[in-house]
Amino acid sequence: MSAPYPGPSQPGGYEPPGQHEQPGRNEQPGQYGRPPGPPQNRGQRRSQRELQKHRTREAQWAANRYAVPYPTDGPKVTMGIIWFGVVLSAMLLGVTSENSALSAVAVAVVLAVVAALAGLQAGFAWFRRVPSTRSWTAMAAGLTAIPGFYGPGGVAIGLALGIVTLIVYVVLYRGHRRPPIELFDVLARSSLPVGLAAACLAALAFRNLPAAIGLLFLISAYEAGDFIVGSGAFNPIEGPMAGATALAVVAFFLFLIEPDPFSSETILVFSVVAALGAPLGQYAASALLPHGASWAPALRRLDSYLLVAPIWLLLLVLLPDAH
Repeated sequence: MSAPYPGPSQPGGYEPPGQHEQPGRNEQPGQYGRPPGPPQNRGQRRSQRELQKHRTREAQWAANRYAVPYPTDGPKVTMGIIWFGVVLSAMLLGVTSENSALSAVAVAVVLAVVAALAGLQAGFAWFRRVPSTRSWTAMAAGLTAIPGFYGPGGVAIGLALGIVTLIVYVVLYRGHRRPPIELFDVLARSSLPVGLAAACLAALAFRNLPAAIGLLFLISAYEAGDFIVGSGAFNPIEGPMAGATALAVVAFFLFLIEPDPFSSETILVFSVVAALGAPLGQYAASALLPHGASWAPALRRLDSYLLVAPIWLLLLVLLPDAH
């Protein structure tokens, strides 16, 4: 916050002339006709407008159960670039070693860590006074994600591990006020969807590495356009529209080069799924939390993949041209 403007009694303060003082020759007419008070320069007025804009947007997020917030505090862009670089590097391990299984293992490890953090943060949002519950949601999310390196079969194994983990916790822990079924529902929402998305992305790297790399570029383009425009917009439409436009540019590039496993027909299907599923995944992430504005940055890192990654994996298995 800037220092207060100096008053009349301070050095350099603004003080209008007395009754018998006359304006100088170079003074503008009406210079002393404005109401008394500290003048504001253009930078101060802009800071006040930005602060008011930020408060208005936070009030909108707080009033919307399914809000998709765009917090701008901290190095958000830098963290996004680092995230993209880490995941891409994990995928490229299989390219350099000509072993896609290595990429799948690296992606599964990276995403399992992020999924576990997402489960921990979602568990904290739901169970602020029960620390042990948060550790179990983190463990369930990580266990769901890690077997994805084994392909679609690993996704099923990971989902089973996550469900069993949560059932064990519900059976063993008796301190919650929620009924067992309601408790399991909240625990599952906090851990299984994000773990499943991470497992499916790792399974994509196992089954077809170029498809996983293509999905990473498409979703990263969407998230970049969505954040850059959406962080300054007052409505929830501009960000996703900008993200879809950026995704379309990358999709057009993929259409031109037609990397495996895509053909000119299937690339359109996969791109439309990504363009529609990315914003819907963001709203799905809000539905998993007690409130859309709840603090869960790790979940927000994977929210665009919540729907897209499982659907892409399913399409890759079912479509005859996508092998």
